[in-house]
Amino acid sequence: MAGVLSNLYYSAKDVKDLAAAYQRKGEKGFQLAIKRKFKQFENVQIRIAVMGESGSGKSTLINALLELDENKKGAAGTGSTETTKEITAYTHPTLPNVQYYDFPGLNTPSFRRKKFMKKTTFSQYDLGIIVTAARFTENDKLLAEALKKAGKPFYLVRSKIDDTIRAESRKNGYNQMDMFQKVRAYCVSSLQAAGIEKPTVYLYSAFDLEQFDFPKLREVVVSNLLETQKTLFITALPNTSEAAIEWKRVSLRPFIQMLSAVSGGIGAVPIPGLSLACDLALIVSGILFIRKNLGLDEASLRNLAERVGISVADLQRGSNDVWVFGEITREQVVLLMQRSIVAMTLTIADPLLKFVPILGSIFGATSSFAVTLMMLNSSLDTMVETAKIVLQNAKTATSSKGIGN
Repeated sequence: MAGVLSNLYYSAKDVKDLAAAYQRKGEKGFQLAIKRKFKQFENVQIRIAVMGESGSGKSTLINALLELDENKKGAAGTGSTETTKEITAYTHPTLPNVQYYDFPGLNTPSFRRKKFMKKTTFSQYDLGIIVTAARFTENDKLLAEALKKAGKPFYLVRSKIDDTIRAESRKNGYNQMDMFQKVRAYCVSSLQAAGIEKPTVYLYSAFDLEQFDFPKLREVVVSNLLETQKTLFITALPNTSEAAIEWKRVSLRPFIQMLSAVSGGIGAVPIPGLSLACDLALIVSGILFIRKNLGLDEASLRNLAERVGISVADLQRGSNDVWVFGEITREQVVLLMQRSIVAMTLTIADPLLKFVPILGSIFGATSSFAVTLMMLNSSLDTMVETAKIVLQNAKTATSSKGIGN
């Protein structure tokens, strides 16, 4: 099955192995086999090089993407002086296979540019983001050429556009769209002067990623990533808006379809107890995976609560589906199933028809697929709406405290 999580594809052999694991060690063996398969996702990595001259706002962008306060442990150092003297990796707080690499500014007097360019292996990065706070320079051209030579996509961004708006808005006759056009034209002309053909420049503010051109940049980056990296990149981005959360809903649908197909494949195997055990284990694993990728797991909520200065309980306030934040067990899944007449009917009928020739296998496969698909889609929708509530609570907290203003 194709999709953004094709690296988690289950083959016919995988289905047989899962059935064999259940026969050998029962439900525990089956769950361990699923867990091993899920770990394949951890082998997918994204390495993003964030480049630009000193003071351009590279570290601030990285912290915004990681949702980390600059004073928090693990955040990129920021400041008016040179803070990055060598390439430094910053790991996503909940997705360790996503890393941003803060490059030193090539314009600092103490920096040996030629030596750095010669020893740096640009091919190890999946993409590059070249940042400027004013105009692009010859140094930026060198970085762009190095990435292009390594066969890696790169994106040119103009940071601190919010500062520019504040400065320009004081002038008589200010027009924001005209100002944006002038800023882009200035950046493009400097890029063309540096020898970069047909450049596209994205304007953004690290303090409000959903404004200006960042959503367009996000779409372009995703379109150029490998299929196995797309969902990882999308889910690693912060929940900065309801639109960003909706992106995650769409990106997780193929994952649900894949798990449902696995459930259907195992549902056709005539082994007593296997189908229900499979459905429950897959649904539990799926819910946990979705919850983490929507930033609703304990670690993500704790990190967000610290950043906006409120408690985790305050972030969760207003949600009617508190089960989302609790322990996800097979017992919890059964309770969720009981809310659905269709899911319960299919689950009860499955073992009764399991040993009817042909019909039993067809019904087992169909019912297992349907139950898993129904339960995971329903859980995804519930968690997406919950994530929006958490986002709104976080925004309310930041507005009242003036964070990011």
